[in-house]
Amino acid sequence: MAGRPRKVVDVSTGKIGKQARLNRRIQEEEIKVSRNALEDGAPIWLSETAAAEYNRVVAEAKTIGLFDNLDLAILAIYADYFSLYVEASKKARECGMVIEVGDKEIPTAFIAIMDKAATQILKCSTKLGLAVTDRLKLIVPTKEEKKKNKFVEFLNNG
Repeated sequence: MAGRPRKVVDVSTGKIGKQARLNRRIQEEEIKVSRNALEDGAPIWLSETAAAEYNRVVAEAKTIGLFDNLDLAILAIYADYFSLYVEASKKARECGMVIEVGDKEIPTAFIAIMDKAATQILKCSTKLGLAVTDRLKLIVPTKEEKKKNKFVEFLNNG
């Protein structure tokens, strides 16, 4: 793919015609599906912390229509890892960040859990478009038909 990724039509500042803007808005609407399963609340298997994060993200994303039912699984995974990170962070502060083994200090298992959870949180948040830059990458660009130059057409027919 050459060039920059296409932006959502509502945040696009480039000069595109009214028809092109309308076509993009139609394309964006065609890729949306229902969100009723998301709005039913967090899956019951999520912890209290994960469910709260899930519901917070769904509520925030509702204003821009970011998620739909197809995002439920990845959003639940994100929330679950968020909860795991929070829990490991609390335990690391309680028990200490390092343990002494002989004359060396090594990070506790909680630090490793936090690191793995943070990696998964970032991967899921990228897929979900939780950062502005990630949201702009979610719209799949389509090749727009170029307008024919009427002068070239005139020369070819002449």
